[in-house]
Amino acid sequence: MKKIALTLALLSQFAVAVAQTGAVSQFEGRWWLGILQEASLPINFTFSDAKPVLYSPMQTSDPIPATEWSFAGDTLRINHKPAGMRLVLVWNAADSSFRGTFRQGAMRTQMHFLPVDTIFSVVRPQTPKPPFPYTEKEVVIERKKAGVRLAGTLTLPDGAGPFPAVVLVSGSGQQNRDEELLGHKPFLVLADHLARNGIAVLRCDDRGTGGSKGEVQNATTLDFADDAEAAFDFLRKQKKIDPKRVGIIGHSEGGMIAPIVASRNRKVAFVVMLAGPGTTGADILLQQNERILQLDSVPQRLIDCRLDVLRTLYAAMDTMAADNYESFTTRLCEERTKGLTADERKSIGLRRGDAIGLAAQMRLPWMRTFIGLDNSVYLSRLRCPVLAVNGDRDCQVLPVNLDAIAEATGHRAQTALMPGLNHLMQHCQTGATSEYLLIDETVAPEVMALIASFVNKTK
Repeated sequence: MKKIALTLALLSQFAVAVAQTGAVSQFEGRWWLGILQEASLPINFTFSDAKPVLYSPMQTSDPIPATEWSFAGDTLRINHKPAGMRLVLVWNAADSSFRGTFRQGAMRTQMHFLPVDTIFSVVRPQTPKPPFPYTEKEVVIERKKAGVRLAGTLTLPDGAGPFPAVVLVSGSGQQNRDEELLGHKPFLVLADHLARNGIAVLRCDDRGTGGSKGEVQNATTLDFADDAEAAFDFLRKQKKIDPKRVGIIGHSEGGMIAPIVASRNRKVAFVVMLAGPGTTGADILLQQNERILQLDSVPQRLIDCRLDVLRTLYAAMDTMAADNYESFTTRLCEERTKGLTADERKSIGLRRGDAIGLAAQMRLPWMRTFIGLDNSVYLSRLRCPVLAVNGDRDCQVLPVNLDAIAEATGHRAQTALMPGLNHLMQHCQTGATSEYLLIDETVAPEVMALIASFVNKTK
């Protein structure tokens, strides 16, 4: 009986598979595109060999095949267990689209997939193309005691030198040496411009990314500062480099790391801060949350509710064990959102699932360290020239930070507020993060020209 039952079960599974294959045959070879608004990411899917396959073309060219899927009636379900992704989509024959929900971790959002001709691609006209009037050299920097190996590219202008030189330091999150994001390669574009203007450039993959190795889970801004200093020390020793004219250019969090290094290493000849903080990490995050919600047209009373929750969390961070964050955060969100509708809680990210996600962030060593760091302290210790640049539409590190930087340096820093630019130093409409993907420009030419002029004039 057991063998018969097993055979019947297998036949049943085979029948379902045949039914699914027949149902999706109409979709074979066709493409759909949806935008994951929370991350400004395009998501494609298609059907190959009668199975759904996902793509996140701005993150990787590799396919993301469904580990589990079904198509019954008009509902398509796709799971990719390794990434924790789940999609439940309803087919609409009228416009050949799929509409439904996307889940990953604590995030749940609505997505609408429209038919397209092929996988999503972008135009990035500033991405350098050969031939180049400079040379590129692959390098490796070892921090053996820390268990860190940094792989990077050293770009050297043509000529005998010695050249002024810069280390490029990326923003938050693990990024490759080009600081690649949504098809943009800002550090590659910047390195090309600087090399054409007689400036050598070293850019490295962040630890745990690309060719670089090192512990990431428990790493903090201070650890990344150690990596940046190792890159700086390495660059000063290279042939054709003027060791007295080597500085650090940092973007976003890199604009905090550069002053940290320069405050303790007097050999840093200059610092360039692109959208760098002038105050504490807590202030930066609060300013960022408020501005992004304002751009989403969320009422100020609701924004104030979220800011109140975040301030309370940040204040409790130093006195509470990490194990207690989830219960504390969940209770806090419930208390501060009493009387709000479900949609209002959703608009400010304070639902129960959001609270759990906030607690998970607060447990990260990086977050706990970043919140407490005060960049004005490091800036006040600098004796080298400083250039601080912000876009006036930056919603991640607000332009008000330029005033804080000027004050912290005793108004010795050169500050530049660039009209019409966002956090990535692109010309934009509003500065909203959702625009990054759709902007062809990678770095505004006037920003690169300002940096090159500043570096070349610094003796």
